[in-house]
Amino acid sequence: MTWLPLSLALVWMLGTFGAFWLTGLAREVDNPGQLCTFVIGATALFAGGYAAQMSRRPPPVVAPTHSTDRIRRVRQLVLASSVYYVVLSLTRLAEFGATGPQSVWASIQAPATGYLNKFDVYQQGVGNTSPWMNLLFPLGVLSVALVPLLVVHWRSLPTWLRLAGLVGITLHMAFYLFIGTTKGLGDVVIMLVAGMLVARAAVRHRRRTRSRRRRALVLVAGAFALLVAYMIHSHATRATEFGTTGALVQVNPAVERVVGAPVAEGIADVIGYPTHGYLGLSYNLQLPFEWSRGLGSSPSAAIFAEQTAGVDLTDHPPYPDRTEHEKGWPARMYWATIYPWLASDLTFPGAALFMGLVGWLFAGSWRAAVSSRRVVPTLIFAQLCILIVYVPANNQLGMAPESIVGMATLLALYAMQALSNGQRQLRAAQDRHRHTWR
Repeated sequence: MTWLPLSLALVWMLGTFGAFWLTGLAREVDNPGQLCTFVIGATALFAGGYAAQMSRRPPPVVAPTHSTDRIRRVRQLVLASSVYYVVLSLTRLAEFGATGPQSVWASIQAPATGYLNKFDVYQQGVGNTSPWMNLLFPLGVLSVALVPLLVVHWRSLPTWLRLAGLVGITLHMAFYLFIGTTKGLGDVVIMLVAGMLVARAAVRHRRRTRSRRRRALVLVAGAFALLVAYMIHSHATRATEFGTTGALVQVNPAVERVVGAPVAEGIADVIGYPTHGYLGLSYNLQLPFEWSRGLGSSPSAAIFAEQTAGVDLTDHPPYPDRTEHEKGWPARMYWATIYPWLASDLTFPGAALFMGLVGWLFAGSWRAAVSSRRVVPTLIFAQLCILIVYVPANNQLGMAPESIVGMATLLALYAMQALSNGQRQLRAAQDRHRHTWR
């Protein structure tokens, strides 16, 4: 289990890059050598960071049983996260025009309409400026806690708390279904898988848990299948409502004859989702570096700086925006992988080195989560799973204020715990030294 997360990450990162070269978009790449060198180099640094962390002496093994205090804290956090999800989801549903369960259901049946309504609401300046939202965003760490903790600690939670968590997740998914967007659904599936990986790896008596593992695999497979089916349906309705999306979509004629043009285009869209960003990356690699003053990696942080400090974002645009101007690749319509966003602040060599740091933290959080099921490493591991899955797309953790606040809070807590553990180990060593001299 030590290398399982790295194996899964490399299969995804290199698999999507390899699949890109099998698409027609690969013919548009003017710098294949540069693109391959960068992607493979950044991926190798990620793997190197993971391996370097794993080569360190492992922490002491902690018994799988939890103290009463830890269980109490987990339950309190699950309850707080459930309430956060309920309040946030209901607030967003109201702001985006939901009037009740019937309107939500109608939008779910017509995702293209909900998707179009989302942009109308954004143009009206609604969505992130209400007093309720401003109050909830500083509590963003609660948005990253519910799904992983519900999965990992399911057996230690009372029935009423499990139901509260499921209600919160259901409303969260209902909001994203209402606006015809799969982002929130995908995040839930990723955090679900991350939590199950931690729960499975932490089990000591594996022969007794085979049936549970089978149920977990069935649940994950079912959730993934439902997500893919909804994505196909959503993109098919968009094709019917808005027409084809252009040159990026290459519909297979045989599939089109069987299922019809809209569904065939929906399937082509879903297949192209994790691959087309590499063409955007190739365009970005051709532009010279211009520092975005620390606001290029995270669009959400940039918007916050613009609204609160009056920063003019047009003075120092990130790589994707400059590439749109120079190459015509739409920064907000198509993806360009995570790397141009990071490179806007770090340069492309710096972005590749940053992936080494991600690999280091990914391995450290995985090992700490499995050895003790501690809350903070478990949540960091789940968030890094989201970041890695979205590597072919964008810097997903920088796209929403709650995810930025949540990840920043987790990293601060992680650093504080590391310092505290280091001080305890130092005091223990000093005590042993004094006892030896006595």
